[in-house]
Amino acid sequence: MITGSRLIVRLSFFAAASVLFLPVLSTTGALKLILQASPFVAICSSVSLRQVEGGAAAGLAFALAAMFRRRWFCRYICPTGLLLEWTARIGCAKTSWWEKLPHIGKYAALLTFFGAIVGYPFLLWMDPLAIFSSFFSIRTAGTILSGFLAGIGLAILLLTSLTSGQFWCARLCPLGGAQDILNSVKSLFRKKGDDTTRQEKAIMPLRRALLFGTAGIGIGFLARRAGAARGEDAPLRPPGAAEEDVFTGLCTRCGSCARVCPSGIISPDSGQAGLWGLLSPIINYEKKYCLPDCVDCTMVCPSGALQRLDIERKRRYIIGEALIDHSLCLVTLGRKDCDACVAACPFGAIRIHWDDDLYAAYPLIDMNNCNGCGACEVVCPVEGYKAIRVWKLENPG
Repeated sequence: MITGSRLIVRLSFFAAASVLFLPVLSTTGALKLILQASPFVAICSSVSLRQVEGGAAAGLAFALAAMFRRRWFCRYICPTGLLLEWTARIGCAKTSWWEKLPHIGKYAALLTFFGAIVGYPFLLWMDPLAIFSSFFSIRTAGTILSGFLAGIGLAILLLTSLTSGQFWCARLCPLGGAQDILNSVKSLFRKKGDDTTRQEKAIMPLRRALLFGTAGIGIGFLARRAGAARGEDAPLRPPGAAEEDVFTGLCTRCGSCARVCPSGIISPDSGQAGLWGLLSPIINYEKKYCLPDCVDCTMVCPSGALQRLDIERKRRYIIGEALIDHSLCLVTLGRKDCDACVAACPFGAIRIHWDDDLYAAYPLIDMNNCNGCGACEVVCPVEGYKAIRVWKLENPG
């Protein structure tokens, strides 16, 4: 039963998160701080990045609170938990068929933590705050498929609550599992006269922890190899993106970067990067491009999948490489006196070159000035497959 004061706190956080995620009054900093409040995200991302960002300190503080008060974050903060609890009350579940099942959330948290040790916290996307946040990206998804992918996570959790009550929160949630593990740690500090039997039950057996630790490290290494193998075939990522072999592990799929993008060019991946990259953000230059003076997406990432950039660093960051297919270019073919890409490039990286030997003109790109913003691709008048397109570099700067 929820007490009056606890209900007020939970409702307040739920309302604040909802308003900021819409976005109606959202600020990039607030979006990031809400998602970093999750102890699961704060711990695993900090381990993976080998540093603690300012906002993650709150999540680590909540993790400390969970050591002394079981599932403190769930009881007072988590908006997803509150929503699922209400849904379960009006649902059709009559029995808790899952009560004898193991606490899978603990194992998911352990796997992710040990994956983070090798830089790939591969179940970070299961964090309930990230799932809650992703739902609010439906409005800015751009396509029906992207909107469906953005909202599918929370929809599954709601359906689960309607049919199976608190199954997700009690057995599957890695955030809840992480708090249970943290809460069991306090029994290590009990005095010798305490109940040792209760103490042993509170701590996950060492052998099992080592087994899942080994599995987490192994899966992390395999996932990194799978990401690295894609190389130049990888999709374009938002500016500030980590290397492809760790990006899909660090990304929480929260959708914040897509919501704050003023150009609307970021959307969830529907399979271009393979299974490991599903729902992670990709860039599409079909209608608009990445504005040179915008760094909003880099300011909201809670896990470090996108590093924070200022305007100067953003302009130097290489999103991709613009390449010209001269078999399609109207200038090279001599069909049109076109300089659309030259005029559109905000960095002056493209010029029309006259070749005396070939007695022909064609566009040239200065790679030292091009950061792959996509402005040239958007304005190219060639219909269908553009004559100039931005491709992923294997090792972006």
